[in-house]
Amino acid sequence: MKTLIALCFLACAARAGLKWETTEVRLEVHPAQATANAVFRFSNAGKEAVTIGDVKVGCGCLAPQLAKRTYGPGEEGELTIRFDLGNRAGPQSKTTTVRTSDGQSVDLVVSGNLPKAYDVLPAMMRIGGTEKTKTARLVNPNPIPIRLLSATSSHKELSAELKTIREGFEYEVLITRKPAASNARAVIRIELEPPPGKSDAKILKLYAHAP
Repeated sequence: MKTLIALCFLACAARAGLKWETTEVRLEVHPAQATANAVFRFSNAGKEAVTIGDVKVGCGCLAPQLAKRTYGPGEEGELTIRFDLGNRAGPQSKTTTVRTSDGQSVDLVVSGNLPKAYDVLPAMMRIGGTEKTKTARLVNPNPIPIRLLSATSSHKELSAELKTIREGFEYEVLITRKPAASNARAVIRIELEPPPGKSDAKILKLYAHAP
C-alpha cells in the first residue's frame, strides 16, 4: 500500500504542471483610462517542461501577451492580458482560457466595476428642417475632474465646437449644420485628458445626422 501511495504521489507531482497565483484579477481603473493590464503569475510545479499552447480570449477587447511559451521545472512566468476598456461601464467579467501541453486548462478572469467618464445627452441627434445648431450636454458623474480637450467631426458639413461650462465636470458640444449639408452623417469624437501617469485616454463619441 505504501508503495502504491508513493507511486501515485510521484505521478501527481510529474503532472503538477503550471500553478497560478490567482485565476482572477480585479481591475481598479481611472474613469478616463483607455486600457488596463491584468497580470497572471505562475510557476511550473512539475518535473517536466510545460508549453502553453492555446490561449483563447472570450472577448475581442482582450489581448494576451507572453514572454515565451515553454517553461522548465520550477520556472516562473507571467501572462499579461491587456483589456481595451473602450467606453464600457459597470460590472465587467472577461474570461481567457489557457491550455497547456500536459492536457490541463484554466480559465483566467479579468473583472472590475468600470466607472463612466461622462454622461452624454443626447448621444445621437438629428438636425433637420430649419435647425442650424443642436447641443449635446456632457456631465462628469465622478467626484474627480476630467478635462475634455477637443471635439472633432468626421463630416465637413457638420462642424463641432466644444464649450466649457464647468472645467472638468460639465461641457457642451455644439453641432452646426452648414448650408451644403444633405443627408450628412457624422461621428463626433471627444478627446479626454489622459489620467495621471498614462499617455492615452478614452475617446467619447456622439452621432449627428442632417437629412
